[in-house]
Parts: sequence; C-alpha cells; structure tokens
Amino acid sequence: MLRTAVLIAMVIVASAPLRALPPASQYSFHKVQMIERVGDRTETRDVRVNFGDDALQVVSRKDGLLIRTIRYADIRRAEYSYSKVPRWKTGLGLGIAGVILPPLWLIALPLGFSKHRRHWFTVVTDSDFAVLKLSKSERKLFIPAFETRSRVEVIAVGEDK
Repeated sequence: MLRTAVLIAMVIVASAPLRALPPASQYSFHKVQMIERVGDRTETRDVRVNFGDDALQVVSRKDGLLIRTIRYADIRRAEYSYSKVPRWKTGLGLGIAGVILPPLWLIALPLGFSKHRRHWFTVVTDSDFAVLKLSKSERKLFIPAFETRSRVEVIAVGEDK
C-alpha cells in the first residue's frame, strides 16, 4: 500500500508542469511597478525586472512584452528613496531632473499627491531612465541584486528604510 502511494505521488509530481526557473545567471523580481509617461498622463504598469548577465530587462507582467532593456555599461547612476515621490541626489530635486530629463517632472507631479511613502528605484543612462516602485518585501533583495549584477553603487537619497 505504501509503495502504491509513493508511486502515485511520483507520477503526479512528474506529470505536473515544471515551473520555468530563470537561468543561474539571471535574477527576477515580480513585485515591481514602472511609472511612465503615456501621452499627457502618467501610468503605472505592473512589471517584472530581470537582471541578466549584461543588462536589466523590464517586462510587462500583463502580456510578457519587453518594455525596456538597460545595459549595465550604459548606467550613469542608480538611486533609491523611501518617499512620496522619487527623489534625486541633485540638490534641487526633481526640478533639476526635469531640466535634465524633461519627461521626469511630468511623471513626478501626479505622484506628489500620494499620501504614503513608497520605495522608489531610479536608473539613469545618458539617453533614458526608468522609475520603478519596489514592493516592501522585495526591495531588500532588489538593491543588492542590482549592485551585484551591474557593479553600480546605488545611492540612497532621502530617508532610508
């Protein structure tokens, strides 16, 4: 009887669809949202961030489409903040960022009405940027994974929690 139960359990486990695991060289975070400007409004999109060998990829959780690929070699800076809106290390905050990257102030303005502080992660290259809202549960793993894969130090601005 015990042998039959073990055999049935083995068949069930063997026939169950295997969950696709990322390659050993890739980390993946699923509880992330990307803030982006679409036309004249700001949208929040549920995304998955994959840290590959030479680039991070932002993939839509809804339809699996690749939204953005940022090569580690192109990253100028990465910043983390725990605040109502994404903060920048530059002294004048988003005003300066708006001059450097005009679409960013359009993104930050609607977010300023939020009552709660969030975990923000911003990656900036010479020609692009990504503003990510990290989940409370994954942010402690996300930042070290980013630093390990990219070899770019994350600068904490504002409050650190």
